[in-house]
Amino acid sequence: MPYTITDFMNSFSAFASKTADIAMISVELREKLFQQTKGMEALNQQTVLLNRGVSAQIGFNKGLIDTYVESAAKSMVFENRNKELNKTFGITSGGAANLSQTIHKLANAHGFAGAQAIGYAVSIKKMLPTFDQQSKKGAKTAESLQRIQHLLTTNLGVTEQSTEAYSLYASKNGANADTTLAFASSLGKVLGDDAGTMGYMKQAIEGIAEAGADTQLQFGKIPGNLEIATIKAKALGFELDDLAATGKSLLNIESSIGDELEYQLLSGHRLVDASGNSLTNAYREATLRGNMSDAASTLNTILEQEGDVLENNLFAREKMSKLMGIDELTLSKALQKKKLLSSDSGLSVLMNLDGTELQTAAQAMLDNNQMSQEKFDEISKLNDTRTTNEIMDQQLKVAEESKLILKSMLTEKQADMMETNRAALTSKSSIDKFANDVMLNLSEKDLETFGAVNTTADRATLAKKNSEYLTAPIPEETSGIVTTPSKLEDAVIPAGYGSRILSFPEDSLQADVAFKNNDTIIAGTSLAGNGNASSATPGAATDAGIMAMARMIVAAINSKGSNLFGATSMNDSTYPS
Repeated sequence: MPYTITDFMNSFSAFASKTADIAMISVELREKLFQQTKGMEALNQQTVLLNRGVSAQIGFNKGLIDTYVESAAKSMVFENRNKELNKTFGITSGGAANLSQTIHKLANAHGFAGAQAIGYAVSIKKMLPTFDQQSKKGAKTAESLQRIQHLLTTNLGVTEQSTEAYSLYASKNGANADTTLAFASSLGKVLGDDAGTMGYMKQAIEGIAEAGADTQLQFGKIPGNLEIATIKAKALGFELDDLAATGKSLLNIESSIGDELEYQLLSGHRLVDASGNSLTNAYREATLRGNMSDAASTLNTILEQEGDVLENNLFAREKMSKLMGIDELTLSKALQKKKLLSSDSGLSVLMNLDGTELQTAAQAMLDNNQMSQEKFDEISKLNDTRTTNEIMDQQLKVAEESKLILKSMLTEKQADMMETNRAALTSKSSIDKFANDVMLNLSEKDLETFGAVNTTADRATLAKKNSEYLTAPIPEETSGIVTTPSKLEDAVIPAGYGSRILSFPEDSLQADVAFKNNDTIIAGTSLAGNGNASSATPGAATDAGIMAMARMIVAAINSKGSNLFGATSMNDSTYPS
């Protein structure tokens, strides 16, 4: 569609109107922003200046204080290392430093990093809030619990919650709680996992930790028995609490006998072993003796003998579930797992273990009911699931803390060093000297001056901001207007429909002329012809302009309306049809 002179005129008129609107808005903006700057005059009132001066002084001094405290913090190395002890134990920094010395001595003896040992002490405190980890009386127990913490949380990656539960189970051995680790560690040897690829120790420890305290107490009487029972239970798809629940269900003699008789009627089978002995009675006896290993073996026998019936007889399976105190879903999963492992000869070997073999193997690792450091190191090495990077990181930290000077500071001197450091930094003389020599302490007159400078700076900032706002570029109007025209030697601007402003450069002669709204203005860089910027002959530029207008009119007539402008010496055919 051709772009006509009328289209151009309409677009230009709309643009001019919007430009005028923006100019009016700019005038309003200038007025308001000027009043805003002027309105800050109240800030020069004396009390205001004084208050602003005080605020500025406080801000300046705060910066000085922050810098001083930040610099001083670098000398509080021992307090920073012990902050978890402060928080968890609820003790002073001095008390934490004394406790830290004891912990670092223990860590150094066992090859722990100091940060690790502090973490273990924090966990022990949460578990046993009233246990004194510094006393000579509790030293052996603290050592034993630290070993358990290290082996479980660091080497095996057991959760803090499970470690706490297992530590409480191990506490039945008192000061020698760590000896329980020997039984769990011996599982691999007893079960034929010499290569250590099955992770039996972690399975046993996590299984015991997941069991309720009542299960641990009742079935943890026989050393090594609960560890074996855990592996047996997991092989069948049960947890220790499941086996304990079955024992409690069978000890309800009246109801369990009735359920057993109903099962016999539904299945046609009696629950007896190859010798004709009652399997349910065997389970009751194992429960009363606290021998969960035997209870697990008995349950395995029941599932093995009754597997086909339970798999194919819904009513028999429901009755067995009720008799054994196990939900039907768990029982069904156990049957599936049992069938899957039916060809595994190792399962039979496992179920025949009664814990004696485990105790015998573990006993070789125990010395007078105590675990030597060598034996603990052996267990740690056999059950270390960390990566080489993690092991190396700990070893390097231990090596660093073993350096003579640092070792002496951590195990013997840190409490005294901390107190000396605190006294130097917090003494009245040190604080007064900093306050007098470094901090601002201005008079009222100086504070007013400080406030005035501050006010002037604020007003200058505001004025600069307002200036930038006022001189921000106005978004270009692009509806039909070509905002980046091609460079031409001269131009003809048609008459518009509104008032126009003509601006001249500062260094040029100001024209004493007023234009009408219907005037056509001609402008060019070489109106004198021959490419000259100006003419030496007076009136030459005017004559050239008249000639240019004439050529434009002739070209327009010759174009017969097909173009906005025909091709002339002034303009190319810029707007084709």
